[in-house]
Amino acid sequence: MFTKKTYPESVKIETYIPTFATSSQYIVRLVSDSWVGVELTYPVSLAQTKMPEQVVTNTDLMDLTPLPTTVLQNEKYEKLFSRIETFNPVQTQLFHVLYHTDVPVLLGAPTGSGKTVVGELAILRMKRLHKNGICIYIAPLKSLARERLKEWGKRFGGAPMHWNVLELSGDTHHDQRALERADILVCTPEKWDLISRGWRGNSDGKSSSEANNKRSFIKRVRLLVIDEIHLLGEERGAVLEAIVSRTRFISRFLQQHDPRHSENSPEMVRIVGLSTAVANPLDLADWIGIDTMKTRIGLYNFRPSIRPVPTTVHVQSYPGKHYCPRMATMNKPCFAAIKQHSPDRPSLIFVASRRQTRLTAFDLISFAAADENPKIFLGCDDAYINAIATSIQDEALQHTITFGIGLHHAGLSSGDRDIVERLYLSGEIRVLVATATLAWVSL
Repeated sequence: MFTKKTYPESVKIETYIPTFATSSQYIVRLVSDSWVGVELTYPVSLAQTKMPEQVVTNTDLMDLTPLPTTVLQNEKYEKLFSRIETFNPVQTQLFHVLYHTDVPVLLGAPTGSGKTVVGELAILRMKRLHKNGICIYIAPLKSLARERLKEWGKRFGGAPMHWNVLELSGDTHHDQRALERADILVCTPEKWDLISRGWRGNSDGKSSSEANNKRSFIKRVRLLVIDEIHLLGEERGAVLEAIVSRTRFISRFLQQHDPRHSENSPEMVRIVGLSTAVANPLDLADWIGIDTMKTRIGLYNFRPSIRPVPTTVHVQSYPGKHYCPRMATMNKPCFAAIKQHSPDRPSLIFVASRRQTRLTAFDLISFAAADENPKIFLGCDDAYINAIATSIQDEALQHTITFGIGLHHAGLSSGDRDIVERLYLSGEIRVLVATATLAWVSL
């Protein structure tokens, strides 16, 4: 900044200073870290400055008595939650808005706060009022859609509900009759965007029978649940924008042509957005239809600190500018960290590519062998894991799993992924090296 070449010229410095409501007088001191004696002290007074209004965007977690599942007042619904006795604090605070009103809901809460149950409560409300209504669940990835289909297919598809739960993604195809019978559709954003575009039928006004069926099927949608709605700012955010905007347009169109609904009634298609805590919840809530000017009913943006399971974060830096050498230097400290913090408990390692899952797993095996305990991560008998390894198709996984280390990425077959997830959940393998796709799957 200060050089011999620019010596006669003045230097202009722009910086941001945090302000606090308790003080209006600040002393700004600038000190050069290169030149001795280059120092400037400048007083700043904000006594006559009108500061912008501070908008509280976080929701406080109320100290409420956990609600029992009997508040659902429906035996079939209560059986769905037989594994729990009461709802957690977040679910308790949202219960009335979800189960007794039809206003849109935006929930920002940390991972593990029970956001899936929040979506399920909205589904139960919708099916209680509209027996023929359809819920659209938008999952950001096919892996998450597949996981949600597997879970809800057992819970809602079996007794006592017997609802039809279908997946709509690039890997599935259903005929029109199956879609007409569906109660819950688990979709990727691109797939639902493609289907919902034809809700009006043909543009020439002479709709075919297939277009009419498609239009009547979309008109039965009464609930749109968008998981991980904070991805609106990512690459695929434009698709989410199109989905929400089209859904609200369809909802208002149906409301205008339904004499039973007045202008002050909630929109016919309810939107529920699930997310982590976001920085601009007011903008997001207003976009999905929540009244942010007066009541803010339906807006919940909890702080990350309310997570039910406390976490401890350790940060370690690694030298190296290039990707491959830097990733290689991480494996040895990673092995040491597992031995220190989680020697007898499951460990998850996320890497950036499929190739890196293999390299990291092989390095962990080498480090364990150097410690004269190559089976340190194995939680079952050798004969048992060797028998399972024979049924695995991927050669690298077939080798690493015998040492208690699993691989998980999109290149594995669904059968191999199911085996790895089952072994990891049961504790028979204690280390899982995965790509980011596993971060969306609830293990």
